[in-house]
Amino acid sequence: MFKWLRTGGDGLAEVEETFAGMLADDRHVFDLAMSARVGGADPTTLADALNRTEERTDEAERRIRRLVLVHASVHGASDIPACLMYMSIAKDAERIADLAKNIFGIADTVGTPPGGALREDLARLWDTISPMITEAGSILAEDDRRVAQTFVEVARDLQEHARQQIDALLRSPDEVPQAAATVLTYRHLGRIVANLLNIVSAVIMPLDRLDYPGESSAADATDE
Repeated sequence: MFKWLRTGGDGLAEVEETFAGMLADDRHVFDLAMSARVGGADPTTLADALNRTEERTDEAERRIRRLVLVHASVHGASDIPACLMYMSIAKDAERIADLAKNIFGIADTVGTPPGGALREDLARLWDTISPMITEAGSILAEDDRRVAQTFVEVARDLQEHARQQIDALLRSPDEVPQAAATVLTYRHLGRIVANLLNIVSAVIMPLDRLDYPGESSAADATDE
């Protein structure tokens, strides 16, 4: 992982393992939230599992911070770039669970949208984004720059789609069922994708450009 900034050794292996667990929990929280928001599941039957899993992501982020600090104190400056990278992407992973929990909160308040194009579109985004959470971890583990670049392009398209849906809902002259709730759902989905994009950009971006993946180029992905 991050072979372009690692100096060697397995000193950060426990950090990598903890981060992989965070993404697995992120996907579980996301699936629970979307099953309540779009799939028609009863939120009261999912709340305990969702809250426990989301709390694990909080603890995992704190654990990564501790591990990184210990590693940096032992190994000095040799792995500082990798340590800073892990600090950044662990925060992104923690936000994904938070945003998914926000979607669950919407479902708990207003339930599932009525059948129609908007609900079908949200279900399509659920089917698309959920595996991307797992894929982000695989891309990091394999350090595959070409696959990372493709992921970034798909994520940008999803972000743009969410923005267009929000604009259409805000400008619609017709009364749309659950309009505000659906705008918020698209907003949270777009931010989840943005955090995934930040995580995967660690494979193709220098440290100072992390969190600004919009500045990437095809050359970034192919410049081995």
